[in-house]
Amino acid sequence: MNEEELISSLYPPGKEQENDCYSDENGNLITTDTIVEGTHFRLDWSRPQDLANKLVEVNVSDIAAANGIPEKAFFNFGLSPSCNRKEFLEPFVESFKKALLSYNIELCGGDTYRTQELNLALTLLGKSNSPLDRKGGKPGDKLYLSGHIGASLLGYKILEGAHLSLSPQLREIALNRHLRPKARLDLSKSLYSNKRIHAGMDLTDGLKQDAFKLAKSSGVLIEIELDQLPFEIGVKESIGIEGILTSGEELELLFLSPEELPQAWEGISIRQIGSVKSLSQGESPHVRYSYEGKMYSPKESGFRHF
Repeated sequence: MNEEELISSLYPPGKEQENDCYSDENGNLITTDTIVEGTHFRLDWSRPQDLANKLVEVNVSDIAAANGIPEKAFFNFGLSPSCNRKEFLEPFVESFKKALLSYNIELCGGDTYRTQELNLALTLLGKSNSPLDRKGGKPGDKLYLSGHIGASLLGYKILEGAHLSLSPQLREIALNRHLRPKARLDLSKSLYSNKRIHAGMDLTDGLKQDAFKLAKSSGVLIEIELDQLPFEIGVKESIGIEGILTSGEELELLFLSPEELPQAWEGISIRQIGSVKSLSQGESPHVRYSYEGKMYSPKESGFRHF
């Protein structure tokens, strides 16, 4: 059973939760995310303050994707023996509190427990006047992507010890993106309140997986031009187009709008990478790719838990 099948099996038929956040009729948002030692990070790569910040940012990113503002948090702290020491706990706790304060998030409770591997889970409650989900895409919409992608996977490969010829600047960008990603909350607050956005999500599992989720939820065909993907100079030479397509935990915004948007919004680049088409009769929602003037079929699927 793969990850999608497992998640689907937990819900009654037709009731599957497909969005970054749960939202109700009053605009209340709830999201939760967990990062675990050995699955999402390694302690020999990550500083305590990096882990604290990443835990907050990946959850804030879900709220940003839903066009909301985070307000309250609940933290479950599974502490391993190797981390139960002052050298780890003091910088972690200080950075965790600072990260919450930077978003004006109030910590309201949680749980602490002992575990063999460090286990960090955060639940955020937020609010939105007009919650956004993945279901509103329409034929004629344009597919947009904020910022740049591919750097997170490149950062992972650097940490893994891959022998790559990189400029110091690209190396720093890649390591920061993998270890210290930032949610696009300011961008979503400004852009989504000024432009028509039909559907959206944040990029966490890689463009290939996430674009399909967007197409499936909206019941449409999405066409993506891989030549239009935004990435830093040197990224494609290092990980290839397949790496860029499958790079996860980028925390960029992937969204659908009928409008012609500017190439940048408040200093953040906005790139149109595709468009939405109607499905033919009997056709299932899917994503179609073109690259260098030809149809392209991606070979790699990216990271999956199962």
